[in-house]
Amino acid sequence: MTLKIIKWFTILLGVFVIVGIFLVYQFGPVVGAQFGKPIYITPPTATKYGKVALDMIELNGYYTKDEKWKKEKEKLEKEMEKVSVYEDTYPLIEEALQVGGGKHSFLLTKEDQQNLSVQNEMPTVTREDDVLIIKLPHHGDAVASGKQYAETVLQKIKNNDDVKGAIIDLRGNSGGDMGPMITAVSPLLKDGDLLHFEFLENGTAVKLEDGKSIGGGAQISTDISPFKLNIPVAVLIDNRTASSGEAVLMAFMGQPHAKTFGQSTAGYASANMTLPLYDGAKINVTVAYNKTLDGRMFYDDPVPPEVETNDPLENAKKWLTE
Repeated sequence: MTLKIIKWFTILLGVFVIVGIFLVYQFGPVVGAQFGKPIYITPPTATKYGKVALDMIELNGYYTKDEKWKKEKEKLEKEMEKVSVYEDTYPLIEEALQVGGGKHSFLLTKEDQQNLSVQNEMPTVTREDDVLIIKLPHHGDAVASGKQYAETVLQKIKNNDDVKGAIIDLRGNSGGDMGPMITAVSPLLKDGDLLHFEFLENGTAVKLEDGKSIGGGAQISTDISPFKLNIPVAVLIDNRTASSGEAVLMAFMGQPHAKTFGQSTAGYASANMTLPLYDGAKINVTVAYNKTLDGRMFYDDPVPPEVETNDPLENAKKWLTE
């Protein structure tokens, strides 16, 4: 290799390195966050930090394709020029999330995460005559106790497979991970598509296969072999049923063997994506909305019951006995 070739090779290599560094600096934080690991060459300034957050929201938020978002982002980018520390950007990021992602979108600062307690309350199952009453609470950590959550219900259903009906009580279920919840009541659902997540440009199905929720929440493997009960199911809801609680509700909506009772839900029937920021804060932005098998979407509105009542348990029992 001549000295001339070596010289040109060195120059080209230098150019590639410079271009590579620029691309990583420019796009590494946003692109990396899509995979859970934003890439920074140097710590970002507060202004850069805030603008990266806006870019993350724009890339993923459900409502970022309309004119309202464009105006909002332009305004907030100017506000970001005035910030001096990362904390100054938090209110601006929250504002951007509400416009670009809707009411289910939110920012969790590092302090918020430290103060956040993960709820892993276990479900309860009781039998009244020929009806099984299944209370499904919020569940936040499938890794820690998702299997226990699902098996608590599955074993009770298996031990009472002679019942004539079931009641699934989702009142107060504010969400968490839908995987353990769907797995828990899988004997009462048909295999196949349960509901869909509708993104702006496409949709994906949440399926039930071999007793597991596929495409929605954690896939929970249990020691109880999959089985089915062909019985009617009543689902109870109230204004605290939210997020993954609403997803479980919508898995039963449109099913011929199910009916819903109670009060309208909280109105968070959507799917969020979590994106990490440089200082450990996390953006949670809505990327899709739930759609039932019979084509219903509620966006940020509450999901109404089929039977509105202040005494859903008694109404459900009456429907099941009739």
